[in-house]
Amino acid sequence: MGRGWERVYDESDYDRRAYLGGEEMVDCLSRFVDRFGPFEDVVSVGCGPAVVPFALAERRPSISITGLDAAEPVVTDNRDLAAERGLENLSFAVDTLPDLDVDRQFDLVYCVATLYFVREAERAVERLFEHVRPGGYLVLNYPNERTRSWARENGADKTVDFSLVAEGENVLSRDGIGRLLGAEPRDYWTAVDAADADFATSDTPMVYVERPDDGDTKPSG
Repeated sequence: MGRGWERVYDESDYDRRAYLGGEEMVDCLSRFVDRFGPFEDVVSVGCGPAVVPFALAERRPSISITGLDAAEPVVTDNRDLAAERGLENLSFAVDTLPDLDVDRQFDLVYCVATLYFVREAERAVERLFEHVRPGGYLVLNYPNERTRSWARENGADKTVDFSLVAEGENVLSRDGIGRLLGAEPRDYWTAVDAADADFATSDTPMVYVERPDDGDTKPSG
Protein backbone atom coordinates (compact mmCIF):
# COMPACT_ATOMS: atom_id res chain seq x y z
CA MET A 1 0.00 0.00 0.00
CA GLY A 2 1.06 3.62 -0.42
CA ARG A 3 2.66 3.36 -3.89
CA GLY A 4 3.59 6.97 -4.68
CA TRP A 5 1.58 8.57 -1.89
CA GLU A 6 4.50 9.30 0.46
CA ARG A 7 6.05 11.33 -2.36
CA VAL A 8 2.77 13.12 -3.10
CA TYR A 9 2.19 14.10 0.53
CA ASP A 10 5.79 15.12 1.15
CA GLU A 11 5.01 18.09 -1.09
CA SER A 12 3.54 20.81 1.09
CA ASP A 13 1.26 22.11 -1.65
CA TYR A 14 -0.68 18.90 -2.36
CA ASP A 15 -4.39 19.30 -3.03
CA ARG A 16 -6.64 18.76 -0.03
CA ARG A 17 -9.52 17.17 -1.92
CA ALA A 18 -11.56 13.99 -2.21
CA TYR A 19 -10.04 11.99 -5.05
CA LEU A 20 -13.33 10.37 -6.07
CA GLY A 21 -16.47 12.45 -6.30
CA GLY A 22 -15.05 15.60 -4.74
CA GLU A 23 -17.11 17.50 -2.19
CA GLU A 24 -20.26 15.63 -3.20
CA MET A 25 -18.90 12.59 -1.38
CA VAL A 26 -19.55 14.41 1.89
CA ASP A 27 -23.27 14.71 1.14
CA CYS A 28 -23.35 11.08 -0.01
CA LEU A 29 -21.90 9.82 3.26
CA SER A 30 -24.16 12.11 5.29
CA ARG A 31 -27.19 10.60 3.57
CA PHE A 32 -25.86 7.10 4.24
CA VAL A 33 -25.43 7.93 7.93
CA ASP A 34 -28.97 9.31 8.08
CA ARG A 35 -30.50 6.28 6.38
CA PHE A 36 -28.48 3.44 7.89
CA GLY A 37 -27.39 4.79 11.28
CA PRO A 38 -27.22 5.76 14.00
CA PHE A 39 -23.47 5.22 14.12
CA GLU A 40 -21.32 5.82 17.18
CA ASP A 41 -18.01 5.45 15.38
CA VAL A 42 -16.67 5.54 11.83
CA VAL A 43 -13.26 4.73 10.39
CA SER A 44 -12.04 5.96 7.01
CA VAL A 45 -9.29 3.65 5.72
CA GLY A 46 -6.90 5.20 3.23
CA CYS A 47 -8.28 8.62 4.15
CA GLY A 48 -5.59 10.73 2.45
CA PRO A 49 -6.29 14.45 3.09
CA ALA A 50 -9.52 13.33 4.80
CA VAL A 51 -11.92 15.79 3.19
CA VAL A 52 -14.89 13.55 3.96
CA PRO A 53 -13.89 12.70 7.58
CA PHE A 54 -13.29 16.38 8.37
CA ALA A 55 -16.66 17.43 6.99
CA LEU A 56 -18.48 14.57 8.71
CA ALA A 57 -16.79 15.38 12.02
CA GLU A 58 -17.97 18.98 11.75
CA ARG A 59 -21.52 17.99 10.80
CA ARG A 60 -21.85 15.12 13.30
CA PRO A 61 -19.97 15.98 16.51
CA SER A 62 -21.57 13.03 18.31
CA ILE A 63 -19.82 10.51 16.02
CA SER A 64 -16.26 9.45 16.81
CA ILE A 65 -14.31 9.40 13.53
CA THR A 66 -10.90 7.84 12.87
CA GLY A 67 -8.83 8.35 9.73
CA LEU A 68 -6.15 5.82 8.77
CA ASP A 69 -3.57 6.24 6.03
CA ALA A 70 -0.29 4.64 5.01
CA ALA A 71 1.43 7.98 4.38
CA GLU A 72 2.79 9.50 7.59
CA PRO A 73 3.08 13.07 6.21
CA VAL A 74 -0.65 13.37 5.51
CA VAL A 75 -1.54 11.80 8.85
CA THR A 76 0.60 14.42 10.61
CA ASP A 77 -0.99 17.21 8.56
CA ASN A 78 -4.47 15.89 9.34
CA ARG A 79 -3.77 15.74 13.08
CA ASP A 80 -2.53 19.33 13.05
CA LEU A 81 -5.59 20.54 11.12
CA ALA A 82 -8.02 18.66 13.38
CA ALA A 83 -6.41 20.29 16.42
CA GLU A 84 -6.52 23.70 14.74
CA ARG A 85 -10.24 23.28 14.05
CA GLY A 86 -10.96 21.94 17.53
CA LEU A 87 -12.42 18.68 16.24
CA GLU A 88 -12.13 16.49 19.33
CA ASN A 89 -14.20 13.71 17.70
CA LEU A 90 -11.65 13.25 14.89
CA SER A 91 -8.36 11.35 15.20
CA PHE A 92 -5.76 9.94 12.81
CA ALA A 93 -3.19 7.13 12.74
CA VAL A 94 -0.75 5.55 10.33
CA ASP A 95 -2.04 2.16 9.20
CA THR A 96 -1.75 0.06 6.08
CA LEU A 97 -3.85 -2.44 4.16
CA PRO A 98 -4.20 -5.35 3.68
CA ASP A 99 -3.55 -6.03 7.39
CA LEU A 100 -4.57 -3.20 9.69
CA ASP A 101 -3.01 -2.74 13.12
CA VAL A 102 -6.12 -1.13 14.58
CA ASP A 103 -7.52 -3.59 17.11
CA ARG A 104 -11.19 -2.60 17.32
CA GLN A 105 -14.44 -2.65 15.36
CA PHE A 106 -16.58 0.24 14.12
CA ASP A 107 -20.21 0.80 13.20
CA LEU A 108 -19.06 1.97 9.76
CA VAL A 109 -15.86 1.15 7.89
CA TYR A 110 -15.40 3.45 4.88
CA CYS A 111 -12.74 2.81 2.24
CA VAL A 112 -12.73 4.87 -0.97
CA ALA A 113 -10.12 5.33 -3.73
CA THR A 114 -7.76 3.07 -1.79
CA LEU A 115 -7.98 -0.51 -3.07
CA TYR A 116 -6.53 0.67 -6.39
CA PHE A 117 -3.15 0.70 -4.64
CA VAL A 118 -3.39 -2.53 -2.62
CA ARG A 119 -1.94 -5.66 -4.22
CA GLU A 120 -3.81 -8.16 -2.01
CA ALA A 121 -7.21 -6.61 -2.56
CA GLU A 122 -9.29 -9.66 -1.60
CA ARG A 123 -7.40 -10.04 1.66
CA ALA A 124 -7.85 -6.31 2.32
CA VAL A 125 -11.63 -6.57 1.82
CA GLU A 126 -11.79 -9.46 4.28
CA ARG A 127 -9.77 -7.54 6.85
CA LEU A 128 -11.92 -4.44 6.42
CA PHE A 129 -15.04 -6.51 7.04
CA GLU A 130 -13.51 -7.96 10.20
CA HIS A 131 -13.34 -4.41 11.57
CA VAL A 132 -17.09 -3.90 11.10
CA ARG A 133 -19.09 -4.34 14.29
CA PRO A 134 -21.96 -6.87 13.93
CA GLY A 135 -24.95 -4.94 12.62
CA GLY A 136 -22.66 -2.34 11.07
CA TYR A 137 -21.60 -1.62 7.50
CA LEU A 138 -18.61 -1.73 5.20
CA VAL A 139 -18.64 0.88 2.43
CA LEU A 140 -15.99 0.60 -0.25
CA ASN A 141 -15.21 1.20 -3.87
CA TYR A 142 -12.96 -1.10 -5.84
CA PRO A 143 -11.26 -1.56 -9.21
CA ASN A 144 -13.15 -3.74 -11.70
CA GLU A 145 -12.44 -4.72 -15.30
CA ARG A 146 -13.65 -1.34 -16.55
CA THR A 147 -11.31 0.40 -14.12
CA ARG A 148 -8.53 -1.78 -15.51
CA SER A 149 -9.29 -0.58 -19.04
CA TRP A 150 -9.22 3.02 -17.81
CA ALA A 151 -5.89 2.44 -16.02
CA ARG A 152 -4.32 0.96 -19.15
CA GLU A 153 -5.29 4.04 -21.16
CA ASN A 154 -4.80 6.77 -18.56
CA GLY A 155 -2.88 5.47 -15.56
CA ALA A 156 0.57 6.40 -16.84
CA ASP A 157 -0.45 10.08 -16.94
CA LYS A 158 -1.34 10.16 -13.23
CA THR A 159 0.83 11.30 -10.34
CA VAL A 160 0.27 8.05 -8.44
CA ASP A 161 0.85 4.52 -9.65
CA PHE A 162 -2.16 2.68 -11.11
CA SER A 163 -0.06 -0.20 -12.44
CA LEU A 164 -1.62 -2.80 -10.12
CA VAL A 165 -5.01 -2.07 -11.66
CA ALA A 166 -3.65 -1.91 -15.20
CA GLU A 167 -2.00 -5.30 -14.71
CA GLY A 168 -5.17 -6.81 -13.23
CA GLU A 169 -3.41 -7.64 -9.96
CA ASN A 170 -6.18 -6.33 -7.71
CA VAL A 171 -9.31 -6.28 -9.89
CA LEU A 172 -12.49 -7.29 -8.06
CA SER A 173 -16.17 -7.78 -8.86
CA ARG A 174 -19.35 -7.24 -6.93
CA ASP A 175 -20.25 -10.94 -7.06
CA GLY A 176 -16.73 -11.84 -5.98
CA ILE A 177 -16.94 -9.54 -2.97
CA GLY A 178 -20.23 -11.16 -2.01
CA ARG A 179 -18.73 -14.65 -2.17
CA LEU A 180 -15.68 -13.49 -0.24
CA LEU A 181 -17.68 -12.01 2.63
CA GLY A 182 -20.70 -14.29 2.62
CA ALA A 183 -22.93 -11.20 2.57
CA GLU A 184 -24.66 -9.29 -0.22
CA PRO A 185 -23.01 -6.12 -1.53
CA ARG A 186 -25.53 -3.46 -2.52
CA ASP A 187 -25.03 -0.42 -4.69
CA TYR A 188 -23.89 2.56 -2.64
CA TRP A 189 -24.53 5.15 -5.34
CA THR A 190 -28.19 4.15 -5.50
CA ALA A 191 -28.53 4.11 -1.71
CA VAL A 192 -27.33 7.72 -1.45
CA ASP A 193 -29.20 9.09 -4.51
CA ALA A 194 -26.01 9.49 -6.54
CA ALA A 195 -26.55 6.91 -9.27
CA ASP A 196 -26.83 9.66 -11.90
CA ALA A 197 -23.77 11.60 -10.75
CA ASP A 198 -20.94 11.97 -13.25
CA PHE A 199 -18.51 10.20 -10.88
CA ALA A 200 -20.77 7.15 -10.30
CA THR A 201 -19.71 5.43 -13.50
CA SER A 202 -19.24 1.77 -14.38
CA ASP A 203 -15.50 2.06 -13.73
CA THR A 204 -16.00 3.47 -10.21
CA PRO A 205 -18.24 0.85 -8.58
CA MET A 206 -19.03 1.38 -4.91
CA VAL A 207 -20.96 -0.92 -2.59
CA TYR A 208 -22.08 -1.27 1.01
CA VAL A 209 -22.22 -4.57 2.89
CA GLU A 210 -23.98 -5.14 6.19
CA ARG A 211 -22.34 -7.43 8.72
CA PRO A 212 -25.03 -9.68 10.23
CA ASP A 213 -25.80 -9.30 13.93
CA ASP A 214 -25.46 -13.03 14.48
CA GLY A 215 -21.86 -13.04 13.23
CA ASP A 216 -22.73 -15.54 10.51
CA THR A 217 -20.07 -14.35 8.08
CA LYS A 218 -17.54 -16.29 6.12
CA PRO A 219 -14.34 -16.70 8.14
CA SER A 220 -11.21 -15.21 6.63
CA GLY A 221 -8.48 -17.49 5.43
